[in-house]
Parts: sequence; structure tokens; C-alpha cells
Amino acid sequence: MRVHPCLLVALMGAMALPAAAQIRFRDVTKSAGLYEPLAGIMGHGAAWGDFDGDGHIDLFIGGFCDRPDSEYLPHRGPVPSRLFRNLGNGKFELVKDTPASFYGRTSGAVFADLDNNGTLELYAANNARPDRVTVTGPQAESKRRFSSLFRNDNGKLLDVSKESGACPVGLRSARNIGVFDFDGDGLLDLLVIEDKFVPKPRTILFRNEGGLKFRDVNKEVGLPDDVFGLGVAVADVNGDGKPDFFIPHSNRFFLSTKDGKYIEPEELKKVFAWTPSDREDWPCGAVFGDLNRDGLLDLVLVIHGPKARNKVFINEGIKDGIPRFRDVSKEVGMPEIVPVKCPHVEIQDFDNDGWPDIYISAAWKDKDGSITPLVLRNTGLKGGLPRFEVPRPITNDMVYFPAGPSGDFDNDGRIDLFLVNWYKDNHCRLLQNDSPKRHWLDVQVVGKKMNRMGIGAVVRVTAVGKPGELLGHQEVSTGYGYASGQPAYCHFGLGDVTEVDVEVKLPAGGVIRKAKVKADQRLVVREE
Repeated sequence: MRVHPCLLVALMGAMALPAAAQIRFRDVTKSAGLYEPLAGIMGHGAAWGDFDGDGHIDLFIGGFCDRPDSEYLPHRGPVPSRLFRNLGNGKFELVKDTPASFYGRTSGAVFADLDNNGTLELYAANNARPDRVTVTGPQAESKRRFSSLFRNDNGKLLDVSKESGACPVGLRSARNIGVFDFDGDGLLDLLVIEDKFVPKPRTILFRNEGGLKFRDVNKEVGLPDDVFGLGVAVADVNGDGKPDFFIPHSNRFFLSTKDGKYIEPEELKKVFAWTPSDREDWPCGAVFGDLNRDGLLDLVLVIHGPKARNKVFINEGIKDGIPRFRDVSKEVGMPEIVPVKCPHVEIQDFDNDGWPDIYISAAWKDKDGSITPLVLRNTGLKGGLPRFEVPRPITNDMVYFPAGPSGDFDNDGRIDLFLVNWYKDNHCRLLQNDSPKRHWLDVQVVGKKMNRMGIGAVVRVTAVGKPGELLGHQEVSTGYGYASGQPAYCHFGLGDVTEVDVEVKLPAGGVIRKAKVKADQRLVVREE
């Protein structure tokens, strides 16, 4: 059994939810200065990251620039990718003199410290179509552009794509970017997912050789050259201190081994096998998170199809070295079908009540243009499983957004959302979390021997003096879901709890403990 009876009782009784609890957002796109610069963008990928190091997360948005000019109204033609600096006063400033503003078919983005110098690089995945160039201007430029890597030089981004080795011409149809240290050398590696819409698609694991130089190591680690996908979820689910990953669409689950290679267990192939109901029934975004607070990372999978059969898989522990997952979608309250595409997914505690919620990048759009995102609110445990409720009835008039990375842009301890728009009758949205205030804790891990971003560290938060009463369990990560990049820290809602004990388990072994940590702060845990 996964959960000891005494712990289950504690879990069910901890932080009871108030009857009137709700998750609310306020659209601040215009007041933040993001409406006009993004008007007309056919957006697809976005990432949060503090690239200038001022303590406020900044924003990159990329889109598809190969459509006819009329598709970008009210703009007179394609809108290039945009980089915005967060001014810290609720407003954003467009960075104009930057190579990160380009015409492309940008399908995903992530900020990551790839040279361990304390500043964040930017990787933008692009869908190049050089053999389909029949026009001139920005549309032609966008089809010729391959993926891009930008080095951060004290807050200024410089294009190092060609010399990096991480943006080869052969990688034509890139989508999501996984960021993790697969070999434990303290440098973050890149897993670039390629979709199936080119002949012989590949997903490539690029080993970080240092100095922002990368090398294809698929053969060395046993990663087949026929893996395609859309999103990615990364976490150490087999407990060996090394990252494992799941790639939606092909639905392939790769587990790390002791000898530094990756395998695909038959048991997991069966669990995640997918029979499409139509030609657009594509598993797309995925994310790991501990939905029932039992110390095991569960998996949520969402679908890029007009009749989205989104799924929740509960983690039932490891047997014979293989993590076991069970489809509990119906039991936990996941809608059987959402009648609109649901590309991206995140697990975050949006109301800070202590129970992780699920955000899916679909929404209700009212007649006045206001947006209500599809957030499945976690109402706590029943029979050992989490239960979720939706804010409105699921209807046929919903809209969707290709990407929607979360992040606390105003540093108030409540997780906000940026929704990336694709259609000309809608626009990108910055949604400020306006839910009732409760206590919270952010945990940022700074590595010394491990990667400086702390990616791969496991953070556990427990009640003070009660190590068995788990209030939260997360792994530091970024780039999960689909086409989205998030700040690499763990956010915990604490409800009425004002003081907690924090334990950080490092990938290579060793544990850092912080006792009686006060709530409502960003705790920075540094590797000794």
C-alpha cells in the first residue's frame, strides 16, 4: 500500500477547505503594457525567466510568421517574437534591440542557465520548412529559420545557435525542450522534441559539453532515432537520482539506468498506449506532480484534439524497479471530454490551499471578451484519491491557447498565467491571480556541484515537528507541458500553516534540511 493509514488520516484532515474557496484571475494584459505589442501575433510558445537578474520574471513569446498578412490583423503582417522586461511595478517593457526578436515558426521556448554562471540563456524551438518557401519577406524568413540558442551576456542576449551544436539543420520540426542533467556532471543538457510532421522525425538528447557547446548523444544513451512527440514531462520517477522522461504523442516513457542509458519498460508501454479516435486525437502536453500528497509523482496528460480525452495517472509506487501508474481520470473528476483542443497542462496550487490544482490551456470566453481558464481545483482526498472540480460546466463554445506558462510575475505569492493566443479574434492574456490570500512558500535551489538552477532537486515540505505529515512534494523543473517554460522553483500553498520544515534531496545524494521556515517568502537553499 502506498500510503500508511496514519498518514492518510493526516492528509485528509490537514488544511480543510473553506466552502467558499475559489480560484480567480484578473486580466491585466492592457495595464501591463502587453496588449499593443502583441496585437495580431499568431502566438505558439512562451517562457518566463528572469533574464536580467533583477528578481522579477521576464517574458518571451514566439509565434508562427509564415501565414498571409491578413491572418495577423490588426497588425499589417507577421508579428516577430517578443522579449519583455518585467519592470516590477505591474508593467512590462518591450526589449527592442535584441536578436531574440525574429520571424520564425516558434513552437516552444525555455530559459535555462546552461553555462552555470548565474544568468539564463534562452532556447527557442522552431519548425523550419525551408523546402516550402514560395514567398518572400518575413514569411520566407520564418520558414528558413531553425531552432535558436541565445547566450546571456549580463542581461543581453546574443545568438550562438550555429556554433552551439544544439540547433542543427537536421532538426527541422522542433517542439518542446526538456532541460535536465542526465549524466550528473553539473551541466544542464537539452532534450529537443521533434514532431511527426516531417519524414523520419527525431528527438535528440544534446549533452552539454561546457562553454555552451552541445553534442548529440542518442546512440550513447540508447535513445532510439524514431522518437517523435509534442510536449515533455521530466522527473526522477524510478528513484535513482537520475531524470526520466515521458514524451506525449508517441507516448513513450524512458527510464534511466545505472549505466547511464535509457530503457522503455513494457509495463509502461501498456499503460500509456493510445488508440486515436480521429486524425487529430494527439496526446500533447504532460506534467508530473504529486496530486494526492503521498510523496509520489503522478502524471497528467492532455490532448491536442477537438474532443480532448485528458487523463490523470496516479503513481502507485515502484515494483521491480518500474514505477506503476493507473488511469484514475474518471474517479478524480477529470471531464470525460473537453470539446476543444487542450495542448498545455500545469500542476500548481493556484489558491494556495495546500492541494495542487490542474490547469489545462482551454478557457471560456464570454461575450464581453473576458476569459475564464480551465483550472480543475483540487478539493482534497476521498478514498486516497484527489478530487477535482471545474469552475463552470464544460460547453461547446470554449476556446483554447497553444501555450500558457505559469509564474508569479508580481511576486505576491500567487501563481499567475500567461495565455498565448493563436487566433485573430482573440489576443494573448496576462491573468493575474486574484484568489483569496493564503500562506505560501517558494523554494529555490542553487547548486554548486549540481547544476546551478537546482533542476532535479526534490523538495518536501512537512508540518513542523511532524515529518510524516507531508504538505507538499515537488521536483525542481522547467519546460514541462507543451510549448512553455516556467521559473525553476517550487511553489507550495500552505493554507493556514505559517511555519514548516523543508527538506531538499539532491540528485547525487545528500539532503539539506531547514527547520521552522516561516511562510510567505522565497526560501533560497544553497548546496554546500
